[in-house]
Amino acid sequence: MAKNKKDDIVQAAYDLFIKHGYDNSSVKLIAEKAGVSQGLIYNFFESKEMLFDAALSMAQNSFQSKMIAVAKKYANAPPVEYIERYADVILENREEANFILSSALVPKLRPRVEPLLKEYSNGVMLTIAPLFPGVPDELLYNIGSLLLAISDSLLIDGDKERAVRTGVFAVEMFLRYLNFS
Repeated sequence: MAKNKKDDIVQAAYDLFIKHGYDNSSVKLIAEKAGVSQGLIYNFFESKEMLFDAALSMAQNSFQSKMIAVAKKYANAPPVEYIERYADVILENREEANFILSSALVPKLRPRVEPLLKEYSNGVMLTIAPLFPGVPDELLYNIGSLLLAISDSLLIDGDKERAVRTGVFAVEMFLRYLNFS
C-alpha cells in the first residue's frame, strides 16, 4: 500500500469510489480495504465527504498531469496527432476520467466537484494554448469546451475514431475562423 495510513485510506477510497460510486462506498468498506479502523479514518477526515474530496483531488491531479504531459509533448504536432493522443489519455484512464466527470452528476456532490471541473477546464485551456499561440483565452475556452465534449463522448462509447474526426473537424473550423477574423 501507500507510504502512510492516510495515503492508504485515500487510495482505498479512490479505488472504491471509482468502482462502486460514492453512495455504494461506505466508510466501513473503505476502512476494510485500507486495513484500518473506521475511527482512524475519522482521525484524518471529518466526514466521508472530506475523504471523497481527497480521492477526487487525487484523481484530478493524476489525470491532469497526464493531459499536460501530452500537451507538452505534442504541442507542435498537427492537430490530428494532438487530438489522437488526447483521446488515448482519456481511453487509457477511462475509469479515472469517468470518476471525475460523473461525480458532477450526483446532486449532493456537484458543489464539491465543480471547483475541480473548473480547474480541469482551465487545465485543458493551458494544454491547448501552445497549439494556438496568441489566441485569446475566451476562444481557447471554446476549444477546451469542445475537447471536454469529446471526452464525454469517449467515456460513453469509447469510439476514438469518431472522437478524433469530430475534434479535427472542430479544430479545422476554428482555424478557419481565426483566418477570417
